[in-house]
Amino acid sequence: MTVEIPNPSSPIYKRAGIATALMFFFAGFTFASFMSRIPTIRDAFELSPASVGNILLLGSIGSVIALPTAGPIAGRFGPRLTVWAGYGFWIAGMTVVVSTYDQHSLALLALGLFISQLGTSMANTTMNIAGGYVEVLSRRRIMPWLHASYSIGTVSAALLGALMIMLNVGVKLHLVIVIGLTIVVMFIAGLMYVPQQIIAHISRDESGSSNTKRTKAAWMEKRTVMIGLMVIGTGMMEGAANDWLALAMVDGFHVSHAQGTATFAFFLAVLTMARLLTPSMQRRWQPRPMLQVFLVIAIGGLFLLALSPWVWLALVGVIAWGFGASIGFPTAASALSTDPKMTAARISVLSTIGYGAFLIGPPLIGYIANFVGYRQAIGFIILPALISLYLARYIDER
Repeated sequence: MTVEIPNPSSPIYKRAGIATALMFFFAGFTFASFMSRIPTIRDAFELSPASVGNILLLGSIGSVIALPTAGPIAGRFGPRLTVWAGYGFWIAGMTVVVSTYDQHSLALLALGLFISQLGTSMANTTMNIAGGYVEVLSRRRIMPWLHASYSIGTVSAALLGALMIMLNVGVKLHLVIVIGLTIVVMFIAGLMYVPQQIIAHISRDESGSSNTKRTKAAWMEKRTVMIGLMVIGTGMMEGAANDWLALAMVDGFHVSHAQGTATFAFFLAVLTMARLLTPSMQRRWQPRPMLQVFLVIAIGGLFLLALSPWVWLALVGVIAWGFGASIGFPTAASALSTDPKMTAARISVLSTIGYGAFLIGPPLIGYIANFVGYRQAIGFIILPALISLYLARYIDER
């Protein structure tokens, strides 16, 4: 069957780009909506730093299961159905979290997070694959804008979370509203994705190799794996802010829960602005040196936050941290999306490593925080960030 591929300026790709950006927005919104209530949940369940880390880590096991399989599933069934399936799991998991909140059952809380993170990891990987297809078909670099949409979603959710705390709105009602919005938006946006017949045509492998075989082949590519390892540091920088920044400000500087959540929102606002400016900066800078400069700025910001005795200087560190951590994953995703036949496979590798670090690495900070406190524990992320700085050289085109 012959499939006609629309030209790069086709409205099909514009709609798909908007739909994918909307998906990214709600991916950030749903994730940060829960994270913005972590201080409240911590107090309600009377959890120690290590216990918070345990709960988040147990939830992240769902991500470990979903990440390696998302690429082959998206390659087989298409991004639309895979994203819908992922958010079906997320809705089920969040429903468990809402149902168990009054019972204060740690087991059910961990189960709910396991199911929800299984779903979000499947959906997030697939959204990056969908974004890669839009980049290739429209011949426009949109990955930074897509990740800016994710960050805008996280900022919106963090600000809403701070407002909910100030208005004494309960965690259950807050999350129920988020679940309802997500159901509606995810279904509508999915309808506007690039049609599956176009994706199937451009990603067809003449050798007849399966999606699973292509994913295995991607794991054997040195450049793909090195870029995946590079985003461990950037993923941990962003993930640690989501998990611990609010608590670091609350416990480290004795600010209120609302102020701690507002600091988290401030970090995300800086991250978002940096991502919105990235495409214009990329017209002047090559990806590798630009990424390396950003990483150096982020490392400096982490030093300031971890060691500053003053709130104002810590906020300067938050600005540098957010700015510097902004372009790691978008730059890596663009670098691995140039070949449509391998886009799903390579993004699967990137997401498995990157989102794994994003979700699994930061909970380990909770164990360190038991001994040195949240702020100082965040400083340990400098070590993987330095590794990312070294591996950024693999971003250069072959």
